[in-house]
Amino acid sequence: LPFSTDWFMTWQPNVHASLFMAYYRFLEKHTDLRGLELIIKGYRMYLEQVGRSGMETVLSLTRAWTMVRFFEAHMLQMATCKECGGEFVTHAHEPTKGYVCGLCHMPARAGKTRRAAAIAAAA
Repeated sequence: LPFSTDWFMTWQPNVHASLFMAYYRFLEKHTDLRGLELIIKGYRMYLEQVGRSGMETVLSLTRAWTMVRFFEAHMLQMATCKECGGEFVTHAHEPTKGYVCGLCHMPARAGKTRRAAAIAAAA
């Protein structure tokens, strides 16, 4: 489903969603920004970090806005990885004790997209 909480759970979207939420939550706690202004500022920070790192933008502004709505509706929550201590997006009401993030426990096919294969073949 295009606008389902499940989209945020797969490996790469989860990393990007978690990065955006880190900026969003920081700004929410330390500034007077609220609503759409808060989402846009958090999204700009996400884009800046992704651009600096040379990564592909995975999270669109629409998905970021939708994810914030899912958090407000208590459909998503943050969980702390027991390995690295990072905060990651998970389904609400899922047990988080012993949670290990997708960066500490990468799936076997992580990063093996058609685009990555095409770039490797061209090099």
